[in-house]
Amino acid sequence: MTKVWSICLFLFFYCYISVTIIAQPKDITTNKDSSNTNNNNKKYFVKLPANETQPNSEELMKEAIVHFDAARYSTCLKTLNKAVEVNVFPQLTDILFFYRAVCLTKTKDFAKAISDYNAAISANPDKHKYIYHRGIAYFQLGDYIKAQEDFEKTMALQGPDADLYLKLGFIKEYRNKTEDSITDYSKAIELNPKLAEAYYYRGIQYLRVLQHEKACKDLTKAIKLGFSGAEKQYENYCGAK
Repeated sequence: MTKVWSICLFLFFYCYISVTIIAQPKDITTNKDSSNTNNNNKKYFVKLPANETQPNSEELMKEAIVHFDAARYSTCLKTLNKAVEVNVFPQLTDILFFYRAVCLTKTKDFAKAISDYNAAISANPDKHKYIYHRGIAYFQLGDYIKAQEDFEKTMALQGPDADLYLKLGFIKEYRNKTEDSITDYSKAIELNPKLAEAYYYRGIQYLRVLQHEKACKDLTKAIKLGFSGAEKQYENYCGAK
């Protein structure tokens, strides 16, 4: 009996130990090299580049306008140069060239400004504002014939305008076309009877063709409208006011 009991006790402990060994969890402290496994996992997690987006041409254009308004023309130009370089928006092409041209005129670089006005006009030929400003740049360079052509083109696109007739009067005056300049100043006055400059410059041209009475009348009108310098010319040529 004792022998049988011993055998049963032995079998009980044998089964218990076997089950315990089988059920034991895997040893996580094993020295097995797992580097290959880690490397295989890494390929599924590609490192993304840092989010360092560059400003686009529209953002740069807005920044340039801020610099322009603050009279920081050098910085304005650098910003617009970058905007032109990175621009991918066709609808901004003419605008960027136009803004850069306007900024160039502020630095007195009229030749480069005209080049940019040409690019703007090429991209948008019907934008009369571009042609008008190019005319001003030509005038500043002393190219009065091209300036006149641009002002006349602008007039054809937008219709009669007192300011344009005034500028055409200036050009014809510079070109010694006195009668033509008087005609343009008169048209400017018809469109804007309070345009003091037109009275003044027409008065000066009347003096050149010896129409003294008309000259003094125009100078008087210019004085009443507050044009600086008209009173002195009146005193010189028409007597004390």
